[in-house]
Amino acid sequence: MALLDHIDSWEGKRTYIFRGREILVHEGGDAAGAEHIASFAASAQACRCEDTLTGCAALALAPDTPAPQGCRFEPFPAYFFAHDDAENARAARMKGYCNWLSATRFCPFCGAPLRLHGVEHALECPACGRLHYPRIEPCIITLIRRGDELLLLRNVKDTKGIYACLAGFVEIGETLEQALRREVREETGLEVRDIRYAGSQGWPFPDQLMVAFYAEYASGDIRIQESEIADARWFRRDALPPLPQPGSIAWRLIHNLF
Repeated sequence: MALLDHIDSWEGKRTYIFRGREILVHEGGDAAGAEHIASFAASAQACRCEDTLTGCAALALAPDTPAPQGCRFEPFPAYFFAHDDAENARAARMKGYCNWLSATRFCPFCGAPLRLHGVEHALECPACGRLHYPRIEPCIITLIRRGDELLLLRNVKDTKGIYACLAGFVEIGETLEQALRREVREETGLEVRDIRYAGSQGWPFPDQLMVAFYAEYASGDIRIQESEIADARWFRRDALPPLPQPGSIAWRLIHNLF
């Protein structure tokens, strides 16, 4: 099945409309779709695509585009919290395709403009014939426990005082467990044991697959990586700091929802 960069008719297609890290919803919280396409000027439409495998369509908008009457733009975590895994996977899939099509214009081997393949979910280079598929970057995220305490961290880019779980990208050649141990050691100086898989979440900002784990504290004192982490502390469950939004995988880890 193919991916189309044009949509002859939106009618009957499950349609998602995105603005940055937000999704357009009706006041009731469900995705606002094809009936609102005409509300947006052509100059505000940054990308549109249709996934012929699922029958879903998507439109990405310019950052300052206002919501039509009766709708609002909702942050993805809030949308994820309000819907089931199947719906969240559809929304994340279409957001990921919009990201990919917007960012991937030229062949990295020869520099020629790319075009959508007619059969596969891929971009092809008409000059050298190479196919380029959507990128997915695996990331680990882990909640470290020490008795009834949780290790939570505040990122240096945070401006709201939010503490979350330790996370990082998997490097080439690493297993997920190796990446987890390395990230924990780099960011906090700690060692962990009893790593247990918890779950995963597609997170299209821009193209992560978040793979979640629980781990137990083994040894060491906290020594933060100051280029990445502003603060890291042990918190008791009855005295937690401001946390990530419901709907995020970090929130689920902290609230033991796996």
